[in-house]
Amino acid sequence: MTPKARNSNSEQNSDYSLPKSKILRGRRNFQQLFEKSTLLTSPSLQFRYRIYTNKESKCMIGFIAPKKLYKLATERNKAKRLMREAYRLNQHLLAEVVEKNSVELHGAFICKKASPTFEEINKDLVSLLQQAGEKILTYVNRGFRADK
Repeated sequence: MTPKARNSNSEQNSDYSLPKSKILRGRRNFQQLFEKSTLLTSPSLQFRYRIYTNKESKCMIGFIAPKKLYKLATERNKAKRLMREAYRLNQHLLAEVVEKNSVELHGAFICKKASPTFEEINKDLVSLLQQAGEKILTYVNRGFRADK
């Protein structure tokens, strides 16, 4: 009996995977993001993003659950886990726009509601991704010069 290949359906799995290389990490990246970024809000989430043009077409997203709202680390981890899962399922909404327009996007989802359900987070995240995609298209169509 031959062993089953783990990555036999790599094309199908790549659409819904969220590897560490797609997650925004590091103090410097977050400082640059918060210095000059666009803010979109919904009832349970905020989305801050920054567009770069002189980079390769990729999208890196961070997930933040503030200590002021979530006192326990387990609560913060659960909120970030829910945001990551919702983004993993819906990342195609933003990735397509980023790839077609040859821009790089750094963004962060910030949970602003205590103990949200997955349905609330998923609904708000989808609407924020759609809004961000529309704004990226308007910036590119206007000849907007994104940050370097």
